[in-house]
Amino acid sequence: MSNNHLIVGLGGTGGKVIRELRKTIERNRDTKGNSPSEAHFEFAYLDTSEDVANESHEWDVLGKDVSLARAQRGTFPARGVLPILADPQSFPGMRDWIEPRNVFDFVDTGTAGASQRRKLGRLVFAQNATEIRKLLEDRLKELETASKSAQATIHVVCGLAGGTGSGFIVDTVAQLRALRPNDSDHRIMVYALLPDEGSSWGEAVAGHSTYYANGYAALAELNALGARSYHPINVADGRRMAASKYFNGCYLVNHINENKVRFGVKDEVPRIMAEFLYQKTLNQRWTALERAERGENDTNFIEMDDGQPARAKLFMTFGIKRVVVPEQEIREFMAYSFAEQATRQLMFNNFRQGEGYANEAVQKDWGSEARKPDVLQRLLLSDAHLTLDTGILEDDLKAGWKPVREYWQQIGSQLDAQIKADKTLKEADWIARLDNRMSEVYDDTFRRLGGVHKFYEVKDQARLEMARHIASTVEKDFFQRWSSGELSLMQLRQFSDALLANLAERKKEFEERVQRAGEAQERLKSEIAELARAFNDVGFLKRMVSDKRDTLFSEIRDKHQALYALRTLQKGHGFGARLLPLAMDLLTTLRGRIDHLHQQLERATASFGADKANRLREGDDPVYQQRIFDASAVKALMKDMTLNERDQLARTQQVRKAIIALGGSEVDGFDKLAQRVSDGALLNTLSQQAAAITEAAHTELAKNATPVLHVNIVERLARQYEGNAAATRSFVTKLYREAGSMAIFDEAEVNRVVPGNDGAARGRQQTICVMLPECEENRAFQQTLQQSFRDEKDPGTSETAILSGALPNEIVVMKVSSLMPARFLDSLKFLKGHYDGLLRDAKEAVLLHSEGRGDALPPLFARTGAQVQTLRNRKPQLLLARLLTMVSERSNPETGLQEWILKQMVDGRMRIHVLAGGASWTQVLEAPQTPTLQQAIDEAVTAAIAEQYRHIEKKNELHKQYNDMVNARLEAAQYNERDPEYMTLDAMGDTMKQLIGLPA
Repeated sequence: MSNNHLIVGLGGTGGKVIRELRKTIERNRDTKGNSPSEAHFEFAYLDTSEDVANESHEWDVLGKDVSLARAQRGTFPARGVLPILADPQSFPGMRDWIEPRNVFDFVDTGTAGASQRRKLGRLVFAQNATEIRKLLEDRLKELETASKSAQATIHVVCGLAGGTGSGFIVDTVAQLRALRPNDSDHRIMVYALLPDEGSSWGEAVAGHSTYYANGYAALAELNALGARSYHPINVADGRRMAASKYFNGCYLVNHINENKVRFGVKDEVPRIMAEFLYQKTLNQRWTALERAERGENDTNFIEMDDGQPARAKLFMTFGIKRVVVPEQEIREFMAYSFAEQATRQLMFNNFRQGEGYANEAVQKDWGSEARKPDVLQRLLLSDAHLTLDTGILEDDLKAGWKPVREYWQQIGSQLDAQIKADKTLKEADWIARLDNRMSEVYDDTFRRLGGVHKFYEVKDQARLEMARHIASTVEKDFFQRWSSGELSLMQLRQFSDALLANLAERKKEFEERVQRAGEAQERLKSEIAELARAFNDVGFLKRMVSDKRDTLFSEIRDKHQALYALRTLQKGHGFGARLLPLAMDLLTTLRGRIDHLHQQLERATASFGADKANRLREGDDPVYQQRIFDASAVKALMKDMTLNERDQLARTQQVRKAIIALGGSEVDGFDKLAQRVSDGALLNTLSQQAAAITEAAHTELAKNATPVLHVNIVERLARQYEGNAAATRSFVTKLYREAGSMAIFDEAEVNRVVPGNDGAARGRQQTICVMLPECEENRAFQQTLQQSFRDEKDPGTSETAILSGALPNEIVVMKVSSLMPARFLDSLKFLKGHYDGLLRDAKEAVLLHSEGRGDALPPLFARTGAQVQTLRNRKPQLLLARLLTMVSERSNPETGLQEWILKQMVDGRMRIHVLAGGASWTQVLEAPQTPTLQQAIDEAVTAAIAEQYRHIEKKNELHKQYNDMVNARLEAAQYNERDPEYMTLDAMGDTMKQLIGLPA
């Protein structure tokens, strides 16, 4: 058989099992992504709700998303059936079983799931049958293409208590068999979770719960499918389906095993079912399982009732127990521990000797840092930048502006030389010419933009672009310093706050400078006027014998330079005061982006802390799994890893690069990172990086310390049990107890001999497999364990296989009970009690079954010998009642339709009972009568024979009437001995003699 497996999950239980199986597959991959299993898996998940699919965090394994692709799942809300209910005749696949439609009156646009009603579940399936068939066919073809094999095992997983899984199961199996008719090439195995007694979901209807009744109804239909006594209507086209074997086996799973060990229904049981599926596919050398699933120990798969197929012996159950060095959990603990350290470094960058990275910032005077000239110059936040003493934008930098004071000094020097060189100009006019020319420059030619006023007016229009450039420069600087590991996010937050405080102060200072500039200008003008008077008072003689006038003119020139520089800077400070609010707003936004990433990392840290706290908790094992690990060794290794500052810094830098890579190759700031990094992506990246880093660190550190990964379970157990035979036996016995089949058996039913089934195997077949890995380092203890598993096996187990396990870190014990009819289940009586109760409610009875009320389905419980004899006597008793004229035909007085009635004398008065079956005597003879009416027929016939046919001649006369009827039927059938009606009458011969009282 190929190792191809299609897992079909139905409803919430099916979705959870698929999820746990995909997580199990992923957990067992090695560091290169290789799986120890050679199985090819494909998945199909059908549900009426998105609840399980939308639990995104539950589909993660160490940062890897293992959720299903859209092509692998179909969600079909129940509200979609409303058009069918309005017009069933237009839907051939539904019209023959949808009535009475009024049972669906509770369905509306707000109906959630299938409302715990099996028939609604079937209706949803039927409405979407074409799409479901296509999805299943696509998944099968995908599996066949990927594996290059046309064979596969199809595993259908569901719960039987709800409306979706329980309502979908029969049609899912039937459609799968229709898609793949060869039951050898495509085995179909069902895994059905039984309703758990005491569940909070078991809301009662008139004292009885659909939650439990659904379980019984679904088992009845699965049993009928397996017994080949029920062929469902094909919901795709309305025709009856036909198959010799719809499914090959059905595992029934309860939340309590045969040894009364309990499991959690919501979480543990889906994991157990997933683990069993995984181990089955991983360990295909367990040939006894193959034989059990094929039923090779019994050629009779069906229990018969009076020659009719009644109960399929295709039901099975399993148990599983793992003893494991929990390598994945250890990896996760180590990864989450390191991830906490990494996020702390990214957020705080505060390494403390003996502790590792702390969860708080390094203390620093960021106010002083924000005032350093070189810092402000680098961030384009110096006074020169903010006042445009130097350019901010690239084009302005290219323009080659001189600083304002230097600019006016240059202008003054140039004008000084020009004025003095102009021989046509009188010395007395020098000052006026200087003032006029400097004013022209100020008003018209400053930086080639039409003067100072015009320059700042033009630049005012580009303030937003300048603010953006400043913010971008700051962001790139911060991002570079964070990405290099120089500063943490908290340090950047503190630095941002200090910068914003500094800019707020400087804005106020700029505004004050603008106000004070007028007074300074007036002082300079006064000084220029005083110097001008002194310049003009210099007489001819002084001009001839000294350079007094030149000196005064130079002073006047300097004062003019200072005045125009002051006037220009006044404009510059005004511009800066207007630019700063824009820059501050954008830097506040940057601070918000840093906050955002910091908060994301805080949430990630909290998540890692919580996840770490849930790993390696001693004494917290689920029942189906026992973990063996050295917690002190794990913690010691993590301590060695945490306290090495140099190595930790290198490791956290690797994490930082991976986070930055999430933003793309061109990311250079927090904005792009914030846009592209979601909480989920951040968690996944941190998890994956942490996993890879800790794996590599373990490899290195384990050279000089106790390894905690890649440990053989046998070697680990030897430390605890070697040399203690009693403790070893106790350990093995406990494993067997907890690996018991996940169902409690009714031993009376198990041992019951059902009449008419001579030659069939009795009881249940049980097989056990122990997957025990090889251990070259301690072969002696490995052999001791082998012998203990042989010696302590469950009594009555037909076969125990001890095989070499595929995974060195685990021992797996699996038990399978097979060749069972459903009646072996102890809980079946409880389920039937609720089922029988709901059958008394007309609407609920219809909602329980795919078709009708389930009357035509064979019983799940075997009849006693007396019940079988009573059943055999039913037709002969009814025929005798007719021969004794107690049963006769009449026209119904109200409807005029023909019918058959029983006339019974009760206390001297005649009572009339209408028989089931309608107008045809053949149908009346075949139809089951109510227990009360059947009892009335039996009593009447017995009394009449005892009172009126005591004499042998009377008995012979009555028997002759029977013979005449049989012969008349043969004649009417033109002497066809294979005529069904004749064969039915003829088969009653011996029973008729017995009932009449004639010797055989």
